[in-house]
Amino acid sequence: MLLNYNILLFLIIIKIIYFIGTYNLYLKNGINLFVAVIPIYNLIILMKILNRPRWWSILLYIPIIFFFIYPILCLDIINLFEKCSKKDKMLLLITLGGYIIYLNLNRNIIKNKKRSSSIFFSIIFTSIINIYIIQPFVIHTPSMKDSLLVGDFLFVSKLHYGIRIPITQLSIPLIHNNFLGIQSYISYLRLPYIRLPCFQQINHNDIIVFNFPNDLKKRPLDKKDYYLKRCIGLPGEILSIKNGLIYINGILDNKVQKKIKKYILPKNLKESNIYPENKLWNRDNYGPIYIPKKGDYLNLNLENISFYKDLITKSENSSLKIKKKKIFLNNKVQSKYLVNKNYYFLLGDNKNNSLDSRYWGLIPYDHIVGKPLFIWLSISKNEFVRWNRCFTIINSKTEKKYYIYHIMIIIIIYEINYLCKRRRISR
Repeated sequence: MLLNYNILLFLIIIKIIYFIGTYNLYLKNGINLFVAVIPIYNLIILMKILNRPRWWSILLYIPIIFFFIYPILCLDIINLFEKCSKKDKMLLLITLGGYIIYLNLNRNIIKNKKRSSSIFFSIIFTSIINIYIIQPFVIHTPSMKDSLLVGDFLFVSKLHYGIRIPITQLSIPLIHNNFLGIQSYISYLRLPYIRLPCFQQINHNDIIVFNFPNDLKKRPLDKKDYYLKRCIGLPGEILSIKNGLIYINGILDNKVQKKIKKYILPKNLKESNIYPENKLWNRDNYGPIYIPKKGDYLNLNLENISFYKDLITKSENSSLKIKKKKIFLNNKVQSKYLVNKNYYFLLGDNKNNSLDSRYWGLIPYDHIVGKPLFIWLSISKNEFVRWNRCFTIINSKTEKKYYIYHIMIIIIIYEINYLCKRRRISR
């Protein structure tokens, strides 16, 4: 089912309000009433009537952005009716546009095409960039030291791994899940999980931003807290950690190894909070575990069920119970489970001080947010700018390329060009 009932009902109500509230507007401009019910085309004609760019009609079909552009167009429409007052505009917003029906049936249409403030469109444009293309993040913990430091400000691309259409539709613009200690969104209107095609597959050692899976507050998927780690295990691989060294399919992975710490936890020493809880594993000796891929049939038994329990129940919303040493999946005795998603094993570069897959399990693909592009600003604890990290690109091999000098040269050239033009004008 593509839309839940709340979204479907909301769209039907909006369509009814739109038609009953604007049909006189079409007739007044000499347009056939049949046009008012043709999807997309009716909005293109409306933009022409309101003297707005025709491409604005596309904004009404973009999730979340609809809720920004809709009140602007309602205010545009209400300005076309005579004797429009502040009280009318307030009633319009309170009724979510429904007040247009009263105006359409009781007031004459005039040609006053007064536009609403352009600041709304600035918010819309910024929100489109932030939600669908590039989003800023800041590093708060030392779990990725020395690749990323506390105080690094990043730009993260949402295009590389595929744009994830926002699930939660009503929220404060440019705020994630909390504003001044108050929940910043309303979860009543939700879309299902939808992801556009990706430009790049997740590879070994990619640093990725994702939504934290074990969210105790039961937030919607896209409103869970953001985390950032390095991907060291891909779907279909067997991963193990032995004496602090990472092995993929039994082969030592030299690309992600750091200098070995002097203190390595011994094998079979149980570490608290390790995942799963019934294994004698720790941060330096973990696994081996198989990372499932979409389409796999997992052979389940009493030995491995503890590791895959969260995957089955939390990530894939199936029921799982163990009775009399038998595994029940969706109330049926099963020994195999069909995996519906790809999963990844994530690790912090600062392995001795990182909350990662060793402590909360695998990450499903639907939790992936994006790929960090570059550090645009870096501030130390003393609030000094780390200039050698500004405009730094970090690739999967953790090599750094510095572009701060390039940016400075571009700014200097721009300023010189601006001063020269200003000097010519003054003459």
